Amino acid sequence: MLLGTYHFEGSPSDGVDTPATDILGPHRQAELDELVTRLAGWGPEQIAVEWPFGFADSTTARYQRYLAQGTTRNHNEVDQIAFRLARRLGHATVHPIDHQMPIGNDSIEALYVRRPEFKAHSDSLMAVLSKRADSTSAWQRETSVIEHLRAANSDEGLQGGNSFAMFGSMLAAGEGRNRGGPQLLARWYERNIIMAHNLTRVLRPGTRRVLVAVGSGHVPALRNILHESPDFCPVSPLPFLR
Repeated sequence: MLLGTYHFEGSPSDGVDTPATDILGPHRQAELDELVTRLAGWGPEQIAVEWPFGFADSTTARYQRYLAQGTTRNHNEVDQIAFRLARRLGHATVHPIDHQMPIGNDSIEALYVRRPEFKAHSDSLMAVLSKRADSTSAWQRETSVIEHLRAANSDEGLQGGNSFAMFGSMLAAGEGRNRGGPQLLARWYERNIIMAHNLTRVLRPGTRRVLVAVGSGHVPALRNILHESPDFCPVSPLPFLR
């Protein structure tokens, strides 16, 4: 199950920064309890998260502190969703699978200098996403976490994020031997392919249901990649969010 989340602490490193969410109040905590109750109904045997793959030991240590304390003041969605769900299901740990890497390249920067219309087009799409983010932030304050995740994991929500901005601006960005735009998209897929590879490395023999909680921008790429593998059958969380 690919659960596309938003970053509760904000996401200044993303193309469009999502404002931080006040997730620690009793109302939001009750919503998160309801969320994990629903997700637990699917019965995931393992949980994978968007933290660096090499952080397995520190992730387990952080999760064990969470179990010992019985709560956390961290806003991060891994703590608030994945740890909470893992505790509900009696899991010993959660599994980081992310692969951090730059996706920009010199070719796209050179193209922007030579052909500023490509940069202007990219900027216009990012402006649309920024406006959507502002609107979403205002809407989010009036809706539940479950409602927000339901919208984020819909086809419209998934295609309106990275797919809109990245493919809308980068697929055609190139001239002559300069293929900076496609190279950037290839690097984005490379990151997600490595994340899918890391997922295969954390799965225990016999695991049939693994919940993968990642930023919603990763979901379209991961879904495409996992669909191509005979070992996976990616499913949507929407039936559990309605």
